[in-house]
Amino acid sequence: MDKQEMQKQVTIKEVIIEIEKLRSSTVISYMAAQNALVGPEDAGMIVDTIEMILPPSRKFERLDLFLHSPGGFLDSAYKIVRICKEYSNEFNVIVPLAAKSAATVIALGAKEILMTVFAELGPIDPIIQHPYKPDVRVPARSIKDFFSFLNSTESSEQILVDPQFKSQMSSLLDPYLIGSYQTALNSSKQIAERLLKENALKDRPELVDDAVKKLSEYYYSHNYVIDRNEAREIGLNIINTESVQNLDKNVRLLLGIYQQFMTQNNVLKLVGNREINRNIQALPLVQQNAIPQKPVNLVY
Repeated sequence: MDKQEMQKQVTIKEVIIEIEKLRSSTVISYMAAQNALVGPEDAGMIVDTIEMILPPSRKFERLDLFLHSPGGFLDSAYKIVRICKEYSNEFNVIVPLAAKSAATVIALGAKEILMTVFAELGPIDPIIQHPYKPDVRVPARSIKDFFSFLNSTESSEQILVDPQFKSQMSSLLDPYLIGSYQTALNSSKQIAERLLKENALKDRPELVDDAVKKLSEYYYSHNYVIDRNEAREIGLNIINTESVQNLDKNVRLLLGIYQQFMTQNNVLKLVGNREINRNIQALPLVQQNAIPQKPVNLVY
């Protein structure tokens, strides 16, 4: 892209239309900030975004989801897949930068996953939300790792762990979280298995078990980078954006426009199409003088 082209003002609509031409598809977008999770509220936004541009047949021949997300709740991600497949004969995902954890689940539901050279997927690590404490959200894998720590006699550095310390730490565990973590892990495997059998590994069912295990157990870090080469090794149908002339340039351009818009307008989440983009903004910070000076009794 030359200097003149960079200085030219381009709209989201223009870039999306260009991608749609290159892909012979309809493009919808889901962009989320680092602190915005895939959640139950997204289903309605996705349906509204699709139905705004739905053809009379009520099905797109090819639907591409432009996806950037740090992850979130797996059930919500699975629901997004089901919605997109309901409205299309072929569903694909374009990952410009990152589709982690629950967003990786969305990618598993696609026939093709298009990735830039710096795009990444991630291990599937479900999040557990406490039913009575909405701000308490814990990755299920972290609870599993904590139990492994409690059951160990020594750390990896061969340093003895005080049994009394273990007992004190164990007493701090929330009963709800203890009861939910294994269910969440099993559910994540079930969802991954079903989507892989329906899509990328439809013709290679013998690879499904290994792929599920790798995505849900193999990687230690929630933030582990699964690049497009490693994703191919797992068995996913990865398409390099550079393989289609001008596609990579436009995917990067659309990502840049979205990121600039979201940063300037304090947007947490954006869902849109070529015609309109709906967004959720972050709430402004409460000023110090707005905090009540008198003690307040809070009931939990």
